Amino acid sequence: MSSENYHIDRALLDRLREGDRQAFKALFDKYGVRLYHFAFKYLREKEDAEDLLHEVFLKIWENRENLRSDSSFQSYLFTIAYNNIRQRFLKKSREEKYIQVFAEEYMVSSAKNEDDLDYHFFLRKFNELIDLLPPRRKEIFVLRYKEEKKSGEIAEQLNISEQFVKKQLSIARRFVIDKMKEDNDLAGVLFLYLFAAQTPD
Repeated sequence: MSSENYHIDRALLDRLREGDRQAFKALFDKYGVRLYHFAFKYLREKEDAEDLLHEVFLKIWENRENLRSDSSFQSYLFTIAYNNIRQRFLKKSREEKYIQVFAEEYMVSSAKNEDDLDYHFFLRKFNELIDLLPPRRKEIFVLRYKEEKKSGEIAEQLNISEQFVKKQLSIARRFVIDKMKEDNDLAGVLFLYLFAAQTPD
């Protein structure tokens, strides 16, 4: 960072610590696009990169009184972003490991008792959770996993973007999985993954 940029950032940070919203906006305008592209490089999803961008700057605003103007704001900003990305990957890794471990345990136990997983029971519970989704999200989810349509086909049928379809499917899957986890329904979580795996995109 050039000496001029350093002094500009320092002045903006001094104002930001006092709650100056214009200074905050100036920093967002200066670094927002670069931070978005940095996030997108790793996350590969437009919505995820935008979420990260907003989370990082929200943290900057909430922590504004403790910001230091004697060090590089750019380095501080991208360090927060990097840690956020790292936490997202760690969370995803833990969830995948959780499913894998349970799946392995289930396969061992089901070899001893084929009736361990009551398909119809979980299908009924699965449908009950789907009914809790907002109408549009439910419609997309049903088209994907019950009618086995691909994301592109759903987008064309409903006259919406394919990216929107994928985002809604991701939110719906997370909702159902979280509900099953709340009930400590490990078999139900596995059921959803097995059910979803039957209709690859």
